[in-house]
Parts: sequence; C-alpha cells; structure tokens
Amino acid sequence: MARKMIRVLLVDDEEINRVVARAALKAAGGGGDVLDEAENGAVAVQRVRDAVAAAAPYDLVLMDKQMPVMDGHEATRRIRDMGVTTPIVAVSSDGLPADVEAFITAGADDFTSKPLSKEKLGIILAKFRLT
Repeated sequence: MARKMIRVLLVDDEEINRVVARAALKAAGGGGDVLDEAENGAVAVQRVRDAVAAAAPYDLVLMDKQMPVMDGHEATRRIRDMGVTTPIVAVSSDGLPADVEAFITAGADDFTSKPLSKEKLGIILAKFRLT
C-alpha cells in the first residue's frame, strides 16, 4: 500500500550512500516523495533554512556523521538552534554507544546504522508517523 508523500533531506558526503538511501526510500513506497540531498552539513543547514523560509519544511532529515565542511553533529545543533523540530535521524557506521549519545545530545531524535535499508527506513517512517 502506498503511503503519504513526504519531504526528506538526505545528508551524506558519499554518493554510494545516497544511492542506497534513494533506493531504500523508493522501496519503502516513496515513489512520489521529494528527496533533496546535501553533501555536507553546511549545505544541509542552508537547505533546511530555505525550506522553512518557503513554508515547505522537511518531514525527515537523515544525517551522516563524518562529512567535510561541517559534520553531522554541528549541522544537527545548528538546525535545532533555528527552532526546527523536524525529526533528525543519524545514519552512521559509527554505532558505539558514545557515538549514538553524541548525536542524541546534538539534537538527533534517533540513530540507525549504515547501510540504510528498506526495513530500517520503514521503522523510522513508522516511528515518526510518516507512513
């Protein structure tokens, strides 16, 4: 069954990770979703700022940890400092408890390990009532 259309911001500097995430979103029934991408945290912060200004905020942000220019922790903090309450889910291969806690402390709502899959994305979408 198809789910409602959502706006997602995918933040990851590695093209292969973005390809995998695109496929996972499509497989999770998101053929009509809007998927914007950012290759680092600074671009992500600007995209979120622009989306809020256009009254078209994202429904979900998927945030990598290690990126050039600005990492995921700092980008998450800056997005939260703007007052944005959109769910931010950290997506990282660094899944040690200290890594997860650092992301949560920065303002992320949840954490999932890479690679992103249809099943993991389905859990995330259900958790934040985006199905």
